[in-house]
Amino acid sequence: MHIKVDESISIELINGNHAPGIFEMVNNNRAHLREWLPFVDRMQDLAFAENFVKGTMQRNKDGYEYAFVIMHNGKMAGRIGVYKIDSQNKIGEIGYWVIQDGVGKGIVTRSCSAIIDFCFHKLKLNRIEIKCGTENYRSQAVPERLNFKKEGIIREGELLYDKFIDLFLYALIKEKQQ
Repeated sequence: MHIKVDESISIELINGNHAPGIFEMVNNNRAHLREWLPFVDRMQDLAFAENFVKGTMQRNKDGYEYAFVIMHNGKMAGRIGVYKIDSQNKIGEIGYWVIQDGVGKGIVTRSCSAIIDFCFHKLKLNRIEIKCGTENYRSQAVPERLNFKKEGIIREGELLYDKFIDLFLYALIKEKQQ
């Protein structure tokens, strides 16, 4: 599956061909990504990335998530997806990251907009959530730009290496989408 976001951005459902590029993005951006992503230290070789992609592809196939790579000007620039899909309650959670060279260009916000459309119209979800570290100001700007409502704080909601961090919970409801 391939979704064109705009002239310079598209998102592609992860497949086996993406493993080397995902590993390269992580390997070349470790310090940048490690600040907020707990998986970075575990991805030490291509075999880990291949195994990760294999699991992702199975979860995509089973409908538990839809994970994409972000392509910017024909090159991999990050990841985005809807995860933890609760079909019964029609809820999904968007997660994203971008390489350091992609920061501040609107790539994540525009990609999120496409994922929101996919969630509401293709997956028929009613509620989309985004969780961000309470000190991750760049990540918080994305749901705020996209009219998500900040619903509260999830205290010690994520183990980030050796400490628990608090998360803001943002949500967008289909009928209240602007």
